[in-house]
Amino acid sequence: TLGNEGRLAIIQYLAQRGPKNVTQIVEGTKLEQSAVSHSLKRLLSCQFIHLEQNGKERIYSINEYTIKPLLALMDKHVNTFCKKVCDKCVDKKVIKKIIIKNYGNI
Repeated sequence: TLGNEGRLAIIQYLAQRGPKNVTQIVEGTKLEQSAVSHSLKRLLSCQFIHLEQNGKERIYSINEYTIKPLLALMDKHVNTFCKKVCDKCVDKKVIKKIIIKNYGNI
């Protein structure tokens, strides 16, 4: 699920910015609206994110119970181990992509 850069961008955006609607996610991630909608559907089906209906507005948020701690653990790992051995791995997004590539999708 997180092997897709768009879905990873949405997860990171929601983790950093809190609950958002589709328009805010599109603007914040710079992804196409259709790509965001498809990605949200996939992330919902795997419960990486949650959906709250507020009238006609749909608000998406990160799964605080499992996904947010997992991202924090990945950041801790990267800050502890990866920066020491990889000069090219300064950007956390790059590091997360490398971890996912080497250890598989989460």
